[in-house]
Amino acid sequence: MSSGRGGVSRRKLLAGAATGAAGASAGCLDRLQALLGWRGNGQTTLRIKTLPADADSYALRLARAIGEWLQAAGIDARIVPTAEDALRRQILVNHQFDLFVGRTPDVRRKPDTLYSLLHSTGVLAPGWRNPFGYSNAQVDDLLQRQRRVTGQERRDVVATLQATLARTQPFSVLGFPETIRAVRTDRFTGWEQAALDSPIGFLALEATAMAESSPRTLRLGTTYQQEVQNLNPLAVRYRDNTTMTNLLYDSLGRTIGGDRIEPWLADSWEFERRGEDLRATVRLRPNQRWHDGEPLTADDVAFTYEFIADTSARNTDGVVPVPRYHGQASLIESVRANDLRTVEFAFTDCSETVARRAFTVPVLPEHVWQQRRRPATIGGVDVGGQVTEALVTRNVPAVGSGPVAFAEQPSSVELVLRRFDEHFLHRTDSGEFPPWMDGGLPFDRLVVQADVSDGIVVEAAADGTLDAAINGIGVETVSRIEDAAELELLTRPSNSYYVLGYNTRRPPLHNYQFRRILGRLLDRGHLADAVFDGYAEPAASPLSGTDWLPSKLAWDGDHPILPFLGSDGEVDDEQVQQAWQEAGYRYEGGRLLGR
Repeated sequence: MSSGRGGVSRRKLLAGAATGAAGASAGCLDRLQALLGWRGNGQTTLRIKTLPADADSYALRLARAIGEWLQAAGIDARIVPTAEDALRRQILVNHQFDLFVGRTPDVRRKPDTLYSLLHSTGVLAPGWRNPFGYSNAQVDDLLQRQRRVTGQERRDVVATLQATLARTQPFSVLGFPETIRAVRTDRFTGWEQAALDSPIGFLALEATAMAESSPRTLRLGTTYQQEVQNLNPLAVRYRDNTTMTNLLYDSLGRTIGGDRIEPWLADSWEFERRGEDLRATVRLRPNQRWHDGEPLTADDVAFTYEFIADTSARNTDGVVPVPRYHGQASLIESVRANDLRTVEFAFTDCSETVARRAFTVPVLPEHVWQQRRRPATIGGVDVGGQVTEALVTRNVPAVGSGPVAFAEQPSSVELVLRRFDEHFLHRTDSGEFPPWMDGGLPFDRLVVQADVSDGIVVEAAADGTLDAAINGIGVETVSRIEDAAELELLTRPSNSYYVLGYNTRRPPLHNYQFRRILGRLLDRGHLADAVFDGYAEPAASPLSGTDWLPSKLAWDGDHPILPFLGSDGEVDDEQVQQAWQEAGYRYEGGRLLGR
């Protein structure tokens, strides 16, 4: 069997590998095995990369369960726990992986969020822009069409998109874990309504008489150390959470009530059609300033959108958009400051509903970020030498315009922010607000402490050192929270989900039939119980839990398109053998040998 167009036969490639085996390094052998997709003895080998237990205990436990199922199906599956920085580079920048288990960014579950995740234009890009290398012309068309159409037509397009993804499996959704929090109510109340991934959520909190000492201090605990160590909203690597950057940086609009985007830094906006072109005129709130006292103007807004579209150094030919906000930036054709408070946007071919999503990016101060176009040097990052400091700086101290400002970072595990009294929430000359915005933030200082152990964070809340343990709290701490009279256990559905990601650039993962069988080796219901102790929802679509989910993809005890090849967490040998044979793969002696 030989390949055309000047390729080499598999037999010759193997012969060459045997000849040079004595002098080959382990790294070279790994690359060869990745290229061939199977081991020297013929068995298919796949490596599953994930974070170690101290960084994400869920991910490692998921990877181990998946590895056991793959082993039972004849695949030599190997778990490779990898340090966080190295894993982010290998998966999101250099694409050096077979499979990975990880958690997606915490973004609203909306159809257009799938554009950056799966459109083929992101195949070679760093970050969560199609790290799977997935390329499907039908999916590209559906992703583009859902931006243009509205009403029932859009619902039909999005339903077809979800069904196509469920069938072709660029990644497999493992489940949506619930966010677990431990809170106290002696100093602050209103935690049940507080969605703390946005400044809007903090407005729901109310200070009690006990917290009225000056200054009023809200103390939060997290296991996400990046929350206190890295304040760069544009960071090239995946951010687990954006709570602090959302507080430090305003956007033109904020998401209200789950899916409605309303003006925030913007005082108002008006959309209009000029022929086939969609445009919007955005008016900023008056008298806004950056945390360093400089005025915030329409020029800063125009700069922000130009910058996130291309952060590369000015003397380079390539374009390097901000991976995290590429979806929003790709909606904009042009942006122009008309005067100090007015910005005019021209959009690509999209609906007004989709266009509003462009208003959710953090607005940056031009006088700070224009200096960050210098080429960056960071080990392992290779995107043509065009990555600049903007994508890798820790950005400490941060200069934003949000309702809190940077105060100090006493240590690598503590961050202190202060209420920014010149923010429009805290002033009387900023116009009329909806009722939910009145009063501003209920604290003067915000102290965030990080620890690698969720148990330690929970204990700190129980003894009164913290007011709440808000991020990264695992199910192992639930009983401790419930037993503590001082604490309340709060859970809420998460927007992020765990995935088994496939590198579709590599054989045999480039074959969607192979990925479909891997998808059938996942008992998602078992994972929800065994790994998350029931604090997770199994799902067949990344839009599960929204009204975008078509009924045929609703979870009803098993994946509706790719049911598990077994039952109760146990793989059935006969079903597995039949599945491999029907897909054209050799399965002998309990080993998968290829095609």
